[in-house]
Amino acid sequence: MNLGLSLLTLFPGRAGGAETYVRGLLGAYAAGEGPELTTALVGRQNASSLQGFESPTVALAPMSSYRPGNSSTTRLLAMETARFKKRALARELPPGLDLIHYPVTVPIPQIDGLPRVVSLLDLQHHDLPAMFSPAERRFRSWAYDRSAADADQVITITQFSADRISERLGVESSKVHAIHLGIDHSVFAPDGPAAAIAGLPERYVYYPANNWPHKNHDRLLEAFAAIDDAELHLVLTGGATGKQPLPADNARVRHLGHVTTEQVAALYRGAEALIFPSLYEGFGLPPVEAMACGCPVAASNVGAVAEVCGDAALLFDPTDVDAITDAIVRVTSDQQLRAQLRADGLLQAARFTWEATAQQHLAVYWQALERAR
Repeated sequence: MNLGLSLLTLFPGRAGGAETYVRGLLGAYAAGEGPELTTALVGRQNASSLQGFESPTVALAPMSSYRPGNSSTTRLLAMETARFKKRALARELPPGLDLIHYPVTVPIPQIDGLPRVVSLLDLQHHDLPAMFSPAERRFRSWAYDRSAADADQVITITQFSADRISERLGVESSKVHAIHLGIDHSVFAPDGPAAAIAGLPERYVYYPANNWPHKNHDRLLEAFAAIDDAELHLVLTGGATGKQPLPADNARVRHLGHVTTEQVAALYRGAEALIFPSLYEGFGLPPVEAMACGCPVAASNVGAVAEVCGDAALLFDPTDVDAITDAIVRVTSDQQLRAQLRADGLLQAARFTWEATAQQHLAVYWQALERAR
């Protein structure tokens, strides 16, 4: 099998979970866990950053005729323009592809005659429409909704998202596959340094999230302010999104901004607990990463988060400020609960590997080929 993996719309450093997904898959495919050959279609914006994945089973195929743009507006314009440049893109396609997978959802390049697999990670544009402008929602109705509807097989990352795709988009459930993401267990592990960051408090709970409205920072800050423990601090990482300002530092809240993956792992290891009050996720990697580092987890009881955490986290209602407060108090003070969460979390996190994710993707590729035949 020669898989075409279209990464033309992937912009390094801006795609968040989608980039983590692509890099995890490529790493497993390069290690021999995927098709006999994966030919990654790359653009000028990402070719150099993906060179490290080249191997006997992964080849990079640059496509210079796709001009990705740099700002949000020009990137959308580039994707829209590519719909009408099918011939130019087709001339650059490497020969011998058996099927095409769009892991970043957008169906560029559009290739006639090849079975298509589309990854659609979530339906935020339907479930949280206020996060998107009318123009963005119109674009996603083509790039996401129609792409999934026209695919031979659809991959998503939780059963929660699979159910929403079938219900909201009308895609038959038999061709929607829920495949959990993996994590890098060489980075996220209980053994390793705690965070060596200047001024880091000795006792803290940790929340890594960009400041999108659905990340629920306002309720978390209100809940944390109600805790009568002067030695316990809240540490935040992540950046501003343009939707609302970053939470300000105060005597008990520290915002570190963007940090490296290795620093995130170290922050998990040093934290009293991960607190994860997100209102919506297609998956939610931080709880699994924290569990793998031996950090007790308290998390939202909603959708994908509850699915991913299973019974290994203390779950709470993220819309209830008092419930968030109570969860923080319990997860930092009940030693028996903390020990149980650590033990259960390590077992739960061990299930999430990129090798397993890649092997399940390979099974879907074979189904796409069979369906096309």
